Amino acid sequence: MKKINLTIILLLGVLCIFLALDSFGIFNFGRISQDDGFSIFAEQRQEAVNRHPVWRIAVLGSYTDQSYISEVAQGIGRIALLLNIDGGILGKPLEITYVEPQDDSYATRLAVQKLCEQQDLAYLIGPVSTSRLREVRTLCQYYALPALAPFSPLSPELPVLKPDIYGTLYPTRLLFDPLVRRLKEMDCRNLLFISRGTDSYSSVFTNLLSETLRQDPFFREIHRIDFLPPANDTHFLQPLKRLCENSETDAIIFTDTPETLQVLGRVMQELQIHLPVFGNDLLAVPTLPHYIRECGFPLYYVTFEGNILPKEIAKRYTDLFRRTPGIKEQLGIMGCLLFRDVLTEQKTYHPEAIGEALKKRSANYFSDDRHRIELVIREIKPTGKGAVSNEK
Repeated sequence: MKKINLTIILLLGVLCIFLALDSFGIFNFGRISQDDGFSIFAEQRQEAVNRHPVWRIAVLGSYTDQSYISEVAQGIGRIALLLNIDGGILGKPLEITYVEPQDDSYATRLAVQKLCEQQDLAYLIGPVSTSRLREVRTLCQYYALPALAPFSPLSPELPVLKPDIYGTLYPTRLLFDPLVRRLKEMDCRNLLFISRGTDSYSSVFTNLLSETLRQDPFFREIHRIDFLPPANDTHFLQPLKRLCENSETDAIIFTDTPETLQVLGRVMQELQIHLPVFGNDLLAVPTLPHYIRECGFPLYYVTFEGNILPKEIAKRYTDLFRRTPGIKEQLGIMGCLLFRDVLTEQKTYHPEAIGEALKKRSANYFSDDRHRIELVIREIKPTGKGAVSNEK
């Protein structure tokens, strides 16, 4: 008994010592070291960037993401040219470097680390791929490099970073309203989500939308099937069969690419499932009719249209390049314009202040009527020919 009491007393004594030391911050060494490391990199970057004769901006994309190559990067390059015609930013021209690592995590980390180690690099735009955001964001924070992803939403499940100098512009949640409105109009209360089960745009979109729907008393049951790419018939055949046999389902919410939708369509035909399918902007590609020719279900998807640029920029851009930029191109343009606006306001370059201001401006960009996006629901009826009719 005495030995037990002595053991308890010793354990309590050790606990008291631990708590006392913790109150003095003894065990915060890792966090303190990280903060000190950020401060060192921030000071080095501030000195190198302010001394450099140009604003060096890196754009990070992927060989496999055609939207990056054809639109987002094109917008960035053209607006940089326009800004340089006007004398640059604070009298210094912009220099754009395009970095396109192979689409895997290791290649992305390696490319971003090489960029971050360049002390005179002022700003990183990207990546386009949501699945690459995690490592890019962490490295940029560690090396004090302000960054913004114009075309990829940031998952709310990622850990909090302090200071947080990484922003995202893509207004994913704006897409929800027209989808929810159409679901209610069609009295679709019991839903099945089908999404890519990775840290991707499909998964982030599904997480955010399903969370929104669960808070709405109109909707009853919400189910989900995740798959790992590349999708094939076996990913959907048995899960869909079991779900339709045991649960009531009014509609399918599909959040992946047309290629995967084609696979899902085959399975739905085999199981004779004729539910309406609702998709997001991943289906907003010119080749969609090719993939849904044999699908026997009505398809609805929501996408962005219109102009989100300041009016004077939109006009000058159209006059100079003889064309109106698409929405993805505009998001790339805004990646540069927000950097210009923050620098003009700050008057000098300090990584933490620039990063935090960029994050705040990008988060609030679509919160008022100045940058209104048109949300268009497109309906594709199962005619066998992929006929498309637009409905706002």
